[in-house]
Amino acid sequence: MSRRLCFTVDLDRDVNDPVIGSSAAISLDRGDGNAPRFTSSEKGTGIILDLLDDLGMKATFFAEARTLERTHVGRTISGHEVGMHGLDHEDFTGSRTEVYLGHGEMRRIVEKSIQIIRDEVGRSPVGFRSPYMDPNEEMLDFLYEYGISYDSSRYTYVSDRIVPTPSGSICLTELPALKGADAAGKAITSYLWPMHEGKRDPGDFISFFDRVKEGVCVVATHSWHMAETRSGGPMSDEEIGRNYDRTRKVLADLIDSGFEPVDARTVASRML
Repeated sequence: MSRRLCFTVDLDRDVNDPVIGSSAAISLDRGDGNAPRFTSSEKGTGIILDLLDDLGMKATFFAEARTLERTHVGRTISGHEVGMHGLDHEDFTGSRTEVYLGHGEMRRIVEKSIQIIRDEVGRSPVGFRSPYMDPNEEMLDFLYEYGISYDSSRYTYVSDRIVPTPSGSICLTELPALKGADAAGKAITSYLWPMHEGKRDPGDFISFFDRVKEGVCVVATHSWHMAETRSGGPMSDEEIGRNYDRTRKVLADLIDSGFEPVDARTVASRML
């Protein structure tokens, strides 16, 4: 079995945060309130598309439907796989917001999200990633009714062999992100955000992902994190350039080491 690289992007509102009393996420207040913002996400998506073109690879965008509706990125990402990431970056378990969605409300959100994705991208999603990487088990059990065939909302510990497995519902395939520890014992996951925030170097992630000797390596980021940091706000052009180069190095080094870049839908179906 070969080594496959699955680059995934959570395409969602800028610097999203949960808030008590609302299932929908806000954007971190930068001085103009905490209503959802989409500027950095739209800009970051363009940067990611340039990067993918540069490397000649496909990716999977797990799109928050509201971000698609409020920006102009739908058609620009249509050449890549587009999965579902909620309607308004909902906390589907209620663990962060103390809002517990009922079965009917979750179905309404799924139906509306799929409709928007279909309208903006031109086709329905077959994959799902829950906001906050925290899936609602009841929701996973009915997603197959809407054409969803795989989920990527869970972590698994990094090992030398990573393959998709049945999800909480036997009707879904689970394509997990990775978690583990670096050489110093510090926690690390598939998400590149510590590198975007200046807290890790590309080499940390390259070494981490290289532990996968067989199967699939899921790499993840946020669209807005290519143009804005949580700690410092919107990036300057110089910062964007450095962030681009660091992200490119992670992906290019993995490809050079023998990983085949494949979108999530393809890798989930091939590796069963």
